[in-house]
Amino acid sequence: MDLAPIVLFVYNRPEHTLRVLEALEGNHLANQSKLYIFSDGLKVNASKEDLNNIHYVRKIIKSKNWCKEVFITERIENLGLANSVIKGVSQVVEQYGKVIVLEDDILTGKYFLKFMNDALITYKNEELVFGVTGYKYPTKTAIKKQTYFLPIASSWSYGTWVNRWKQVDFNGCELIEAIESSKLERKMNFGNYPFYQMLKDQINGLNSSWAIRFYASMFLKEKYFLYPNVSLVENIGFDNTGEHCSKDDFFSNIKLYDNQIRVVQMRPNLNQNLVKLFENSFKSREIKNKISVFSRIINKVKRFFSI
Repeated sequence: MDLAPIVLFVYNRPEHTLRVLEALEGNHLANQSKLYIFSDGLKVNASKEDLNNIHYVRKIIKSKNWCKEVFITERIENLGLANSVIKGVSQVVEQYGKVIVLEDDILTGKYFLKFMNDALITYKNEELVFGVTGYKYPTKTAIKKQTYFLPIASSWSYGTWVNRWKQVDFNGCELIEAIESSKLERKMNFGNYPFYQMLKDQINGLNSSWAIRFYASMFLKEKYFLYPNVSLVENIGFDNTGEHCSKDDFFSNIKLYDNQIRVVQMRPNLNQNLVKLFENSFKSREIKNKISVFSRIINKVKRFFSI
């Protein structure tokens, strides 16, 4: 089997990194796979705690052979997550033609690598498929088909091919111009999620997300991501330790599935009933957030008048 190399990005979270590597090591096919680990360097004016954490992370990644072969790059300077991902993925995917990517807060189920490799092989020549992921966005209704397509991407584990990666425009200003000239601002906000605002924030330096530029590029090209009907990964980073991850029960309240999901080749098109299901799920998150904000305001008013 022509296995894709795995790329893992780590920085200063030793406990997360260890759990991610232990889960990856337990994967079917891990002992046949190549693993590339990119360890980002220390930020300017970083604390002693950060220095110690980076030291522990680097000690962990070198402590054993987590896969068949492990290649480690320790950055001297701090690139930041976005630049680290763009540079690291580009390097590996150009060498191998395809890649599976993880960050230091993504736990993988036993058959994650099997699913990702099967999907990368199956859809290699389907240009409409921009990438694959082991994550499943939350829905109240179970999905019968084991795999399906959505017009949105996922950065919580993903696989792609070199010819798709090269189609990504990491210039946010060019992406905004294309979206606004075609009046696609509202359409980009799948299920009312503020993807368009995230892209504007990236341009204005309020976030450094590579993923929003990846999604915007895919969106403009009207391409799809392949998803499993249960999540083969779990994000453990919603504890305020990550660069872009604060507490969010909507996305993080999903446990990984530890059994095999079969990849059967399908024509890459959208099941509109499924698209609507996920759009409504995203909208329910927005409603819950508004209710939560309103509740906090009411509680503050009550406390004020009880003084």
